[in-house]
Amino acid sequence: MSKVFVEYAIKPDFRDSYLIYMQEWQRREGRLELLQGTDQPGLFVEVWNEVTYEEYTAMKEERVNRGGQAGGDQGTWEEWIEGGLRKLHMWHFSPIV
Repeated sequence: MSKVFVEYAIKPDFRDSYLIYMQEWQRREGRLELLQGTDQPGLFVEVWNEVTYEEYTAMKEERVNRGGQAGGDQGTWEEWIEGGLRKLHMWHFSPIV
């Protein structure tokens, strides 16, 4: 079972909008788990379960290379993330056989 990890820090001013957006996304996507840093408030990690490498590359293209529009008045990932999209990190992991 492959996993994708997405890590970033959300600006305090956008935390509420971000959390509303992510709760909606979690309802749509049963395979998304959202974690917040215990000792680093504002640091978030998304854990996506059962993601193929092809899905991962599409996710990364959408989020990083196209600016990942969050939609409507929700803003964009570029605005939400401390340091912008260059500070969004994504990794794909596969189990060791």
